[in-house]
Amino acid sequence: MRPTTTPRFTTTVVDADPQDGYWVQAVDIDGDGRPDLVASGLTRGEVVWYQNPTWQKRVIATLDKPVSLDVADLTGDGLPDLVICHDYGNCMFNCGPRDGKISWLHNPTASGLDGQWTQRPIADLVATHRIRVGQFTSDSHPQLAALPVVGPEGGAAGVASPVRAMVYDRLDNPLSDTPWTGKEIDAQFRIVHGVVAGQFPNTPQPQRDSFLLASAEGITWLGYDDRGRWRHHRLGTGVPPRRSHEFPDHEFSGSGNLAVGTVGGTPYGLIVAVEPFHGDTLAVYLRPPGELTFEQPWQRRQLEVYPLPDATHDAVAHHVVAADFDGDGDDEFLVGLRGPEPTQGVMYYKFDAAGEVLVRERVSAGSVARIAVGDFTGDGRLDFVTTSYDTVGYYEIDDPRITLHVNDFGQPGPAAAPPGGDG
Repeated sequence: MRPTTTPRFTTTVVDADPQDGYWVQAVDIDGDGRPDLVASGLTRGEVVWYQNPTWQKRVIATLDKPVSLDVADLTGDGLPDLVICHDYGNCMFNCGPRDGKISWLHNPTASGLDGQWTQRPIADLVATHRIRVGQFTSDSHPQLAALPVVGPEGGAAGVASPVRAMVYDRLDNPLSDTPWTGKEIDAQFRIVHGVVAGQFPNTPQPQRDSFLLASAEGITWLGYDDRGRWRHHRLGTGVPPRRSHEFPDHEFSGSGNLAVGTVGGTPYGLIVAVEPFHGDTLAVYLRPPGELTFEQPWQRRQLEVYPLPDATHDAVAHHVVAADFDGDGDDEFLVGLRGPEPTQGVMYYKFDAAGEVLVRERVSAGSVARIAVGDFTGDGRLDFVTTSYDTVGYYEIDDPRITLHVNDFGQPGPAAAPPGGDG
């Protein structure tokens, strides 16, 4: 590992007036080899893409309260389609039995950049909040994992009950308007907020995708074994229940978001988590020595507690990503803070093999809901994009924007961006 370097990023505005703010993801929509951006929010409901490098904005769809999305070529034409959950309901504390829909949006850009995106149904699932495309129980076709944030009862009862997580099989004819067939994941978790999916080594089915979850129970590995059963192992329990300032009738526990990265040359060497749901605590989890199995608890160390902005706001740390920004082969971690000040912006952390902090810098200052990572300039260095947190009726700011932060310090190389839905 080379000597540590102070991170430097040059900031430019992609959209100074998106009039919304929740989701942003790096996606090569038009297949030209450059990552574009897809963004959405729960206020206006527009799903838009910004074409790299001009950042021309095109509207893909307008939906009722789109929450999160993932990307996959569902039709086999070589271009990424979008899977998105929407019609979320009023909020996580007030979701009804008809709230929660999942659709996919067919990419038309093979026939022209301004083509009409077609929306097709996948399923209805109350309070769906995170979705991931992969191969979770099958090796033959794409599947969609859908993880609500609260249980199917909705309302206050739903917040206290396990979510109904599902895996849906893509139709043989993806262009059909028939809903997909789904099966419930046999595991119980409450308030699932962070989901990392990937092919993790030394798991029961390493050629299939499995999950690292951040939920009220803490950090958990969840996957499908070779005997057709869902298995899970708790890596850490996060923080004990604590009363929320923003929702004083509720206590939150466990973990709220996570990212896993290579540290000290060890793949999957460190998990960084923000805790609990919409929380104020930053913790690292060190992988146990020996072969990676995700079966044993990891050593948790609390790094810091972000200051409460005031008496009515939680210090919301909302998103975490891991990527090699300095080009030394180890990952660094970015933590997105919603605000208001002094808990706002993006914090950059670099760790040694023992999980000790080598670099801690605030590298952007605006409100952050999500972070998207990619080489947006084509210079071989990873940059990042932020979108503000601006949701009507919950947390609103005066100037939501989408901002590009260009890497000015890293060593160019083959570093790969994390999956778009990381954390």
